[in-house]
Amino acid sequence: MSGFLKILIVFAVSTIKFLVAPALSFGMGLNFVQTWLSTTAGGIVGVVVFFFLSRWIVLLYTRYFVYYVHSTRVKIYNFLNLKLPHIIPARIFTRRNRLIVKAVRKYGLVGIVVLTPVLLSIPLGTFLAARYYTANRYLVYYLIGSVIFWSLFMSSAISLF
Repeated sequence: MSGFLKILIVFAVSTIKFLVAPALSFGMGLNFVQTWLSTTAGGIVGVVVFFFLSRWIVLLYTRYFVYYVHSTRVKIYNFLNLKLPHIIPARIFTRRNRLIVKAVRKYGLVGIVVLTPVLLSIPLGTFLAARYYTANRYLVYYLIGSVIFWSLFMSSAISLF
């Protein structure tokens, strides 16, 4: 397998699942600089793509599903034969939803930014950041900085051991 194809594979893996990319890269025989550059570039491309895709999804969601009404109100509106197109039943809180809200409230923006490349995947972390902290102008730069830091840290740690 050629060196360019190896770098391209590491780049593609690091856009989605960043945690395994440095180990995969060293397993393929790439050196430290190639590993660090390919994982950093892949992570940055993943953050940018998923950030703007997440913002677009959140925008569409809020545009078309803006009203949340308790299910009893929906029954009353149906009883009165009112035609209200945007009324949907209240959100059901599952265990996963509660965990996400708890993590966002407990750790905040810093927690999401720091944990996005390693524990959360880049798509999930960027979606959570874009969903809950969309007013922050520097959010994408924070996420990119986190990817650069974790790429350097993980590449250094794996190359030393």
